[in-house]
Amino acid sequence: MSKYSVVVVSLLLVIAGFAFARGAAEGTGEEALSKIQWEKPIPMVDRITKQGPVEVIPAWYDDYGVKLSGRKGMLTGYILPDGWKEAIGDVKELVLTNSGGMKHDPATALNAKVFEKLTGIHLNLIEMKDPLLWPKSLAVVMAKSTDVDLFYATRAMLEIPHMSAAGWIMDMDVIWTEPTKKLFPPKQLRALKGVDGKMYGPPIVLWGQYLFYRKSWLEKAGVKVPDTWQELVTASKKVDDWARANLGPGNSGMVYPAGDPDPLHQIWAMTTYAQKKTIINEQGKVAVDKASWQLVTDLWTKGGMSKESMEYLWSAAPEVFAKGKGGFIITGGVYMNNFADPEFGTGIQNDWGVALVPKFEGFDAKGINLAGNDSFMINPYISPEKKAAAILWCDFLRSYQAQFNELYVEGNESSMISVYDHPAIKSQVSYPELRKATVAQQAGEAFPPGMMDVMQLYKEYLHRVILGQLGAEEARQKLQGEIDSIQ
Repeated sequence: MSKYSVVVVSLLLVIAGFAFARGAAEGTGEEALSKIQWEKPIPMVDRITKQGPVEVIPAWYDDYGVKLSGRKGMLTGYILPDGWKEAIGDVKELVLTNSGGMKHDPATALNAKVFEKLTGIHLNLIEMKDPLLWPKSLAVVMAKSTDVDLFYATRAMLEIPHMSAAGWIMDMDVIWTEPTKKLFPPKQLRALKGVDGKMYGPPIVLWGQYLFYRKSWLEKAGVKVPDTWQELVTASKKVDDWARANLGPGNSGMVYPAGDPDPLHQIWAMTTYAQKKTIINEQGKVAVDKASWQLVTDLWTKGGMSKESMEYLWSAAPEVFAKGKGGFIITGGVYMNNFADPEFGTGIQNDWGVALVPKFEGFDAKGINLAGNDSFMINPYISPEKKAAAILWCDFLRSYQAQFNELYVEGNESSMISVYDHPAIKSQVSYPELRKATVAQQAGEAFPPGMMDVMQLYKEYLHRVILGQLGAEEARQKLQGEIDSIQ
């Protein structure tokens, strides 16, 4: 069964079993959580934003197959709330799923060891490929299993609404006071809300999107860095014509991971939000904006986007760009580090630049992104003591200390904007002001449970336009019709 079939089946189960699941998940662990005094020994905002020195990481933190010792990159400062020991009882371990291998997540490994040092709780992080995370989470909660305590969500704005609708995750409203919400961009926090308006996760990292480009290619093609999405269509076409004429086949004006529905819904959102619109319309339905759809299809039909991009997944397109085979790419901020690495950016050393994603013609704002929050969701069937331990982990993850570690150690975007003002970030992290501007422009929506199927449909109809099987507007109308049929 494909992951999309799993989603359809699970959606039907959500609808059919809504009331049952709500009742089955009763018992939120309040008796343990009530022992935690979140506003002591100091107010919660001060607890989670307290900063100590940046220290060299000691050998004790080497774990999960990740060598961290010797790096000067560990911030200190976070303070646990009073009553936490009484609340967790004898809990010594939490089991969590993780997106991908730990060797690629040094900040997660570091934060896990910091948490263990603070609490004595070891985090058993199960490494899983992204396509398996969602089916695994569904399987556990549908069986009311307690084998996994927290589920990793790579697409919080998609997974939290689905899971919260069925009562399959525990809300975290207790740690989301109004003062703490003000530490994060308000539009970003929408992506962490359930269908009931409650908060169901911490923001771990953001997948900020940027426009990367080959400096020499643009110069030789007579092209400037585009200011608008419409200019990107024209510029990518000029670069594509130059590359094919001078460098031969296999070189393209632009590449993008269009074989994966996830990055496609990113560019759908970016080009919609840049017009001060949302994907969910006033009637609460998913709507494919006409101008956004036209722009995205134009990148292939009128611009220089490679048809090969139809097959690229998340990591493939950046690898193609890194080998020197593309003029433009829109991808995550972590590639500011990767493209600068000679072992990864083999074909582009000293010949690439990065800018905010363009604004939409007729509108002012650049750098607008979909708030692609990674998050954790708490299994509602675990013991009250484990729920208390799990929410402590989530409290720590959204702290200044943990957010600093994500940005400084790994290069992921921090959800807490104030982190970008830290002296070590300003002096030692690539493009801090560019990153800060992007995080400030993050916008999110809580998408309906069927959104994963919608994303697959979006990909299929975009591909049909690229292949010349349908005109852009005809495809959009057919796509909207199919979306309406499942809403």
